[in-house]
Amino acid sequence: MTRRGKFQSVIGVFLFLTLVFIFEIKSFAANSSPRHLYLGLDSVPCSIFMEAQERGLFKDFHPPSKVIAPFPALSNYAWAVIMNTEKMESYQAKYYHFGLNKIVGRLLHEVGKPTYPNRFDFSDERVIKKILAYITGGGSVKGEMKQLGEKVLASNQPRLFFALIGTSDIVAHMKGAKGLHKLLKIVDRELVQIREEHFKKFKEPLVVTLVSDHSNTLKRGKIINVKKVLKENNFNLTKKLKGPNDVIYYSSGILSVANFFIQDTRKIELAHTLATQPWSDVVVTFDREGDVFLVISQKGTLAFEYREEKNEFRIRNLVGENPLGLVQQNLPLGKWIPQSEVLEASVKTGYPDSLMRIQKGLTPWRVNHPASVIVSLKPGYESGSKFMKFLSKLKGRSGTHGALAALESVGIISSTNYDFPEWVPAREVHKLIEGYDFGKRFEAMTLIWTGNGNCKMRFGQPLLDIPDIASVQFIIQIFDHQRHRFSRSYDLYKVKISSKRIQSSSLGNPRFFDVLLPKTPKPEVLFQLQALVLDVNGRVVAKLKTKRLTIMRYKGYSKFPIKKIFESPRKHLAWY
Repeated sequence: MTRRGKFQSVIGVFLFLTLVFIFEIKSFAANSSPRHLYLGLDSVPCSIFMEAQERGLFKDFHPPSKVIAPFPALSNYAWAVIMNTEKMESYQAKYYHFGLNKIVGRLLHEVGKPTYPNRFDFSDERVIKKILAYITGGGSVKGEMKQLGEKVLASNQPRLFFALIGTSDIVAHMKGAKGLHKLLKIVDRELVQIREEHFKKFKEPLVVTLVSDHSNTLKRGKIINVKKVLKENNFNLTKKLKGPNDVIYYSSGILSVANFFIQDTRKIELAHTLATQPWSDVVVTFDREGDVFLVISQKGTLAFEYREEKNEFRIRNLVGENPLGLVQQNLPLGKWIPQSEVLEASVKTGYPDSLMRIQKGLTPWRVNHPASVIVSLKPGYESGSKFMKFLSKLKGRSGTHGALAALESVGIISSTNYDFPEWVPAREVHKLIEGYDFGKRFEAMTLIWTGNGNCKMRFGQPLLDIPDIASVQFIIQIFDHQRHRFSRSYDLYKVKISSKRIQSSSLGNPRFFDVLLPKTPKPEVLFQLQALVLDVNGRVVAKLKTKRLTIMRYKGYSKFPIKKIFESPRKHLAWY
């Protein structure tokens, strides 16, 4: 080979290595922030987690910050607030519907799937699994963690991975502190293994942040007798509100909170009646005539106002002793006080962030059907449904949650890499997640009507995160109102997924891309969608069949549940 040829070969090798080096730098830059696993642990008290760290567990995690649950401190409601989802119908799956004037929800809904729009990349929602867990006294958290590990290690996408371990709530209810310590030991061991394997496979660290939604009393209490109290005070316990004396009360579990629904005529009287009971800690309601929130206890009554535009409170009146201990913290009467100051004072009492939690819990801030009167029970007392009492008798039970007091309201947020403020209200947690906007975390597939009359299919992050995805085949079926079923005819679409869309980082902003449909479906009809996800060889790697399909209009969107599928659709209808 001539000198010129050797020189050209050297230059060629040098340029090739330079390009490889540049590509590696570019690839690393795309994922420069470490991958992050946000792991929800339902119903793990801050005190239990701190004890676990004292025993040598979670060595790589910073000391926990205290997450203040919403009120009522219930799992479905709390996770909806933490994940910043759209509104729920009510705090739980079984609830009183004002418009229908009846209790909605089936027996199995009490232990069923989440009632909030699920934003988790992994969570075991099987109803039968939860029922068996209650019967056996806990279920297998090891199996749940193994499944989580498989999901996390299947790919290095999404860059922000959200998971929920719901077994911990069942363990807290059934086995108390001892059961939770055993569960946390398993979680810690599995997390260490997942992080080690993640580094070996992807050559990058895995950051883990743990979040707990609320606490637990960890001690069994006595079930209250509401029926007797109502009868003695000329209230009628009914299933529908027909007159001022009618009261609706139910419990979707064994809880330390009791929700009541009543017309406004005797609402304040009912609140005062319930506050006199030995099992009542504080009773809260909203006085429409006085335009104030009332906090009533056996010690006294506090009335306060909230001014949303300035995010501040005013304690209007106090009769007797302060039931929340805020005046003792030098909060003045009759003056508007910023929420930040109220929060700072409240954490020194036994009711952290009390005024804001009460205000949010009694208004349609996060739920469409808030209770008329909410009773926060004293430690040692519980409200219970017949179904949950039956399940708990099979294996016994321990504590519960739901009340306003700190004992049941304080969860945790703790990370391997980050520190957080000492106190974090649940509604603020999503703001700490690397600027991530849950509201923009789209569903797997979404139909969107544009302003010019066209229709497009949006492929969202949950779809793009399916391992080995290369193309999607889907059909859209229209609902036949005359025959009350979906039509047998359908439109078939085949779409290839760009590798750039699959591999791009989702950090901070969720990935999606839109495909314009050649045929525009009419927005007024109902749809069902079925899809096959294929790899490069045309093999099926996932099947999607919607019970609900999101439909978004260019002016915004609303939701339409499948259980009302036979009702006439409304204008600007949307469902998922």
